[in-house]
Amino acid sequence: MKRLGTFYLQDMRAFLSREIISVNGVISKPGETSISVMDRGFLYGDSVYEVTLTYNRIPFLLDEHLDRLYRSAKSIYMDFSFTREELVSEIFKVVEAIEGDRLYIRIIVTRGEGEINLDPAAAKSNNLVIIGRQLPEYPKSWYEEGVTLIVSDVLRNSKRSIDPGVKSGNYLNNVLAMAEAKEKGAFDAMMLNYKGNITEGTTSNIWIVEGDHFITPPLDAGLLGGITRKSLLLLASKNGLNVSEENITPERLKKADECFLTSSTKEIVPIVKVDDSLIGSGKPGPKTQKLHQIYKQFVLDSIS
Repeated sequence: MKRLGTFYLQDMRAFLSREIISVNGVISKPGETSISVMDRGFLYGDSVYEVTLTYNRIPFLLDEHLDRLYRSAKSIYMDFSFTREELVSEIFKVVEAIEGDRLYIRIIVTRGEGEINLDPAAAKSNNLVIIGRQLPEYPKSWYEEGVTLIVSDVLRNSKRSIDPGVKSGNYLNNVLAMAEAKEKGAFDAMMLNYKGNITEGTTSNIWIVEGDHFITPPLDAGLLGGITRKSLLLLASKNGLNVSEENITPERLKKADECFLTSSTKEIVPIVKVDDSLIGSGKPGPKTQKLHQIYKQFVLDSIS
């Protein structure tokens, strides 16, 4: 097992800043870190990762994120050269080294370095990178006015190629969809599968509201099972809301009463326009806002 670096609290205080990066346990400021260009994460996108947000300096739903990290690694035949306990310890060292309550934490595990060939066995040992930085509150306009998305011409990867259910470093599919969205002046893009059904946004899950019914695409449509998505499915049911997983076509989405996206860092963001079609009234809907309030209370209850 690769030995992670030792970094004591008295050393951390000297590094207190807005952003830091830990590479195999060695914490440095941005611009002072390095990783080999022979790393397979750089060469092939051969890595897995997770992103979480802290509330009051507590990494939110960390166990759920780490469970998914380990599932992703297993799906691509990647073993970790450190224990889960060591990983958690390194995450909290990063949190301790940054000032502020609201922090962005990105955990990246690459297969490691080795000869330039596609054989996974060429890698000797993982590289663990943890990025931590202060995360300002997102613009209020996202939540009060809503955002515009497009339906991308870029199809989501098939589950039989690069499974979207694996949160890997191979993100070119999403990058191309986002590039298309920005070219068209949109906030983000949603991608279809080969059957023409909506899967997800580039970094978020998609939901619609029809009457009193909350609907999100099923996992087998070809999407990443978001942690926030999973929480909302449970919360909606517990709060007596009608919720289901169903395939959604772009035509059905554009006729919905409301639409929104969910992610771990953005929580719930109303979508008020898709392509040239207004969703409902063209303003954030009351059902979306109600669900967001339920989620906010869930966060407060979880960290109190």
